[in-house]
Amino acid sequence: MSVETMIRDTYDQVFGGEPNMSTMERVASSGFGLILAAAGVNRAGLPGALMGLAGAALVARGMSGHCPVKSMMEGGHALGHGGRQEYVDHDEQPQTHPAVQRHVPAMD
Repeated sequence: MSVETMIRDTYDQVFGGEPNMSTMERVASSGFGLILAAAGVNRAGLPGALMGLAGAALVARGMSGHCPVKSMMEGGHALGHGGRQEYVDHDEQPQTHPAVQRHVPAMD
C-alpha cells in the first residue's frame, strides 16, 4: 500500500461522510486551520509539527464540510467510508452472549 493510498483512505474514513457543517462553520474551520498551520511552520520541532498537522486537519474539515465530532454529538456515531455513512444507534441495548450473563439479586 502506497503512502498516497493510505492518506486517501484515512481522509475518507474521517472526513468522508455527508456534509454537516454550516457555511460559517466551514469558513471558520478553514481560516483558523490556515492560521494554525502557518504558525506551526514558523515554530520548530514537535510543537510546530503538531500545530501544522492540527491546522491541516481543520482545513480538511472545513473543505469537506463533514465534522466527525459533530456527527457523534448529533445522535449516532458516524463512520465515513468513501463518501457514505453508517450510523450506530447508541440507544440500543448491547447484546450479551448468554454464557457471559450473570444474575445479580435485586436489592429490596
